[in-house]
Amino acid sequence: MKKEIITQSDPKSPISEVFRALRTNIQFMNRASDCQTILITSTVQAEGKSWTSANLATTFAQSGSKTLLIDADMRKPRQHKIFQMSNVPGLSNYLSEINDVGRRQKIDGMDCVKKTEVENLYLLPSGNIPPNPSELLMSDKIIELIDEVTKNFDVVIFDGAPCLLVTDSTIISRLVESTILVTSYKYTKIDDLKEAKKRIKRVGGNIAGVVLNRVEISNKKYEEKYYYASTNTPTLKADKKYRPSSREVEKYREKIKKNEEDDDLDFDLRSRKVTEKTRKEEDNKREESVTKAKNDEDVNKYINDRIEDTQRQIQDEIKNTKFKSRVEVPSDKAKEILDSIKGYKD
Repeated sequence: MKKEIITQSDPKSPISEVFRALRTNIQFMNRASDCQTILITSTVQAEGKSWTSANLATTFAQSGSKTLLIDADMRKPRQHKIFQMSNVPGLSNYLSEINDVGRRQKIDGMDCVKKTEVENLYLLPSGNIPPNPSELLMSDKIIELIDEVTKNFDVVIFDGAPCLLVTDSTIISRLVESTILVTSYKYTKIDDLKEAKKRIKRVGGNIAGVVLNRVEISNKKYEEKYYYASTNTPTLKADKKYRPSSREVEKYREKIKKNEEDDDLDFDLRSRKVTEKTRKEEDNKREESVTKAKNDEDVNKYINDRIEDTQRQIQDEIKNTKFKSRVEVPSDKAKEILDSIKGYKD
C-alpha cells in the first residue's frame, strides 16, 4: 500500500485529523439508513478525488465501520494502484458480464470485492476499461449491486469520474444518498463548480458538501492552532531547569516595550480619530442650529411684514369708506326712524 493513504501511514498528522473531522460530519448527515452510500467526484481531473476517497474510506474503516470502496472511474482508475492490488475482475466485468479474458460470464459482484491491508476496508476495483462506461452504469445491474453491497457493508464509497468531463458520476449521484465534490485550491474554477452542482441537482442528486483540497498551509502554522498535532515537540527533563540567558531576557523586555509603544500609538490614533469625529459632529450641529435660527428669523420677519401690510390696507379701507359730508335728516323722518327702531326692539 502506497504512502498516499496518509490516514494509515501517519494517523497523527494534521491531514489525518481533517479526514476524521470529515468522516464525523458525514456520519451525522443521515442516521436513518443502516448503510451510508457516498459518491466522491470532482469537476475535472487532477483535483484529488481518488486520494480523498481512499483516505476517507480508511478513516471509516478505522472507526470500526465495515467499509467498501468502489472505483467507479472506469476510464482512468487509480484505486488499485493506491492499494497496490489487481484491477480485475472489477466493476466493469460485473456490469458487462465479461470476464478479464474477454469471455461472456455471469459474475457475482461480491466475488469482485477484495480485502485491503486496512482492517475493515474492502475494495471493488474498476475492472477492465470498457468502451461504454456510461451505458454500463445506466443498466439495472448497478442497482442490483448497490442493493447487495448495502446489505453487507456499513459504508459504501464510490470514487466517480469527473462530472464535467463525462456523465458517469451524474448517473451514480441519483442512486446514492450523498455526493461530495472535491475541489482544488487555486485550480478549480467557480463556474465549473456551479455547473457540476447544477448537473447533479438536475438528475435528483443530493450534494452534501464540498471538500477544498491542496490548501497552502504550513505544518508549523497548523500545529499552533491545533495542539494535538504537535507530536514531535521535544520535552524538558524534570531534573533540568531551563533558565533563559540575559540576552533572551533583554530581548523579551524589548519586545514587551515595543508592544506597549505600539499599543500607546494605536490608542493615540484612535483618540485622535474620535476627537476629529466629535469636532466634525459639533461643527455640523452648530451649522444646523445657525441655519435653523436664520430660517426662523426670516419667517418671523415675513409674518411681521405681512401683518403691517394688512393693517395698512385696513386703515386705507377705513379712510376711503368714511362720509366726506354730513347728511341732514328731517326731524319728522328722524322721529319715524327712531320709532321703528324702538318698535323693533320691543
